[in-house]
Amino acid sequence: MKIFPTNFNPSSSSGPNSFSKGLISNLSQRHDIKIGESLKKSDVELAIIESYFEKIIPRIIRLDGIYFNSDQDFKSLNTRIKKTYLTSDIAIFQSNFNKNLTESWFGNHINGKVIRNGANTEIIKNIEKADLVTTFGNRKIWMSASSWRPHKRLNSNIEYFLKNSDKDDIMLIAGNGATKEDFQNYENLINDRIFYLGHMNWESLISLYKVADTFIHLAFLDHCPNVVVDAAACGAEIVCTSSGGTSEIESESMIIVEDLDWNFKPLRLYDPPKLKFENKVKITKKFDYNLDKATDMYADSIRSLF
Repeated sequence: MKIFPTNFNPSSSSGPNSFSKGLISNLSQRHDIKIGESLKKSDVELAIIESYFEKIIPRIIRLDGIYFNSDQDFKSLNTRIKKTYLTSDIAIFQSNFNKNLTESWFGNHINGKVIRNGANTEIIKNIEKADLVTTFGNRKIWMSASSWRPHKRLNSNIEYFLKNSDKDDIMLIAGNGATKEDFQNYENLINDRIFYLGHMNWESLISLYKVADTFIHLAFLDHCPNVVVDAAACGAEIVCTSSGGTSEIESESMIIVEDLDWNFKPLRLYDPPKLKFENKVKITKKFDYNLDKATDMYADSIRSLF
């Protein structure tokens, strides 16, 4: 069987492309589902978020999220996503939050399925831990990573660390859009225990997740962030918010900070509400979900079309 992924860039390090790259490779290795030479020479189209083609073969859409930022022309931005969604035989959502949001805007899908992102634990287990002992000794490591935009709440991540860490703990911040210079006007966020690492490749991030005690991701209305999926797979305790789908990610230990109870109406995404860190709960659960399990569910969905 052959699939043709559309709107897919294997050289991109974005969340949707990174997960899709691992998924497509795993489909080939575990289920002998290969990439077709073209749409016409394939059995199923796998549309990553949206498709630029007219439907000529069965189509599955893998949704990453939709636009609802009231500061953007969200209706126009959603046009192609909605068209692809409505013409797809199966819609796959990353989280229950993602499903509820999409269906409240576009209508219920007759074949909608929730398949959460899974970490590639087979590759992860073969990546060496970062050696931070030489530089930092045995200090407790906190970490955050993202492509930093306002709704990712970097300020809140730092504030949470400073309020909940011991005096010898350190925080590592990876990803574009975060430098010490960004906080020159926020003296309370400048601290010699915080280190900005900039953009890092996936393997380097994994090596750091493996030594991180806590991974903070207090983003507003995130869907199923791969950085959290991977950090949880590496054993870090996750600190996230109740909004969005992040708290649905499987983790052995997770602290959930109460966030806005959203009604799915358009809002200013880049102006998230202030968090009250004391409003939080801690949950623990068994971790047994990974890319293999997610891939098997995708394969079942593909085969169900025939």
